[in-house]
Amino acid sequence: MMTSQERIKYCLDASFIIDLLNGKDNAIQVYEEIKDAPLSVTAIASVALFEILRGKEQNQDKTQKFEELRQKMTVLPFGEREAEEASNIEKAIHQNGLTIDIDDLLIGATAKMNGAILLSNDSDYQKIGGLQLRTY
Repeated sequence: MMTSQERIKYCLDASFIIDLLNGKDNAIQVYEEIKDAPLSVTAIASVALFEILRGKEQNQDKTQKFEELRQKMTVLPFGEREAEEASNIEKAIHQNGLTIDIDDLLIGATAKMNGAILLSNDSDYQKIGGLQLRTY
């Protein structure tokens, strides 16, 4: 029998992954709470994967920690239904006289369409109606 924690899906924003790898206490605390739940990252966040793997900080320990985390994650693709949702979200945001970073728009739409809780500290995500967001 599955526990309620196992049914909850989390999508890790690049900022959360970086904070976790940098040892920020609030990110570590949240990760300890969710580490046994299904974890994912959006395909659009593959840029974060590149930044971490290229060794931007030349820190082998962080790269190794990320590889361990990466083994637990699935990639949520950005496809046709995510593109349609992103378009609807952007229109709604613009109608309210606001703007949103394009990467945040695509990541938020992907998490929303996959029923995942997005972990991030980026305030842009609060503009997306219906997005399950957890800040840390």
